[in-house]
Amino acid sequence: MQIGLFHSVQWPEGSDQRDRYDQALRQACRADELGFDSLWLTEHHFSRHGIVSDSLAVLAHLAARTDRVRLGTAVSVLPLHHPLRFAETAATVDQLSGGRLDLGIGSGYQPGEFRGFGVDIAEKHERFAEALAVLERVWTSEGPVSHAGRYWSFEDAAPQPRPFQRPHPPFWMATASPEGLAACAAKDWGVLLPQGTSLTVTAGQVKRYAEALAGAGADPDGGRVYLARATHVAPTDEQAWAEAEDPYKDFLGYADKLRRATSAGAAEGGRSPFDLDADLRDSALFGSPDTVVSRLRDIRELGIERVMLFLHLGGLPHEAIMSSLELIGRKVLPAVREL
Repeated sequence: MQIGLFHSVQWPEGSDQRDRYDQALRQACRADELGFDSLWLTEHHFSRHGIVSDSLAVLAHLAARTDRVRLGTAVSVLPLHHPLRFAETAATVDQLSGGRLDLGIGSGYQPGEFRGFGVDIAEKHERFAEALAVLERVWTSEGPVSHAGRYWSFEDAAPQPRPFQRPHPPFWMATASPEGLAACAAKDWGVLLPQGTSLTVTAGQVKRYAEALAGAGADPDGGRVYLARATHVAPTDEQAWAEAEDPYKDFLGYADKLRRATSAGAAEGGRSPFDLDADLRDSALFGSPDTVVSRLRDIRELGIERVMLFLHLGGLPHEAIMSSLELIGRKVLPAVREL
């Protein structure tokens, strides 16, 4: 299995932003040293839910502080970005990292983020599709490109630099819908599955993806899936749950509040990637190293080879997160490499 670290750099009440960034960067660099396969940063705006407003800028910094780990966005909210600026910034990170960038993309779900940028959340799917079409076109064209769309227009643009990976970094889409899975299968994109699902629901998503791959004429077992999972590892199951359960519940509650935040004329946000369809004990990977290895083995049996672990759970202390990282590096990673 491949194991990644997923991070949002949350900013709980009473904490200092500089301290939170310093801790997050130390956690990310230690994950690289311990042998994690990837680091994924999510993008958020205007709240304590996450203070990584520019994930590509932070990944550029991490490109200089890490040696081998792949660097991913999970996700970049395309409707909130001018696609040309995004193309240039992403390509810059890909160049600086020597081709280690993975581009996770999504349409967003928090109403407050769209209001803050003056973008109608009802337009998010159309904006996403147009931005993605622009990215694919400018990265696969040899010369300047012109575009006259509904949301963006430009003439004779040749974004520079070009990506290190040609024609562009791998795309990963945050989706679990039949339509999204079909698009990923048809275009050979990876799939980012949400963390709040039971194994039964996840198994159904994997089955639909395999069917979509077969329908696209691809190997049903040849797709790429990264499954997110809230994780905390301690010497015993009891200690892991005692340390992580309340911080994770606080995090989930705040995420749901942001999703539901509305104003006059604004629709409630869509399903959050943190929405649960099961009890925490059916979704979160909290426990001893042996317990977490066993749970990862169950995930592997579904056909999923990649899992990104969400360790930075709201108010969970930095020391507890670092301890969890060390246990994962010493006792979990070696055990799951052969799964």
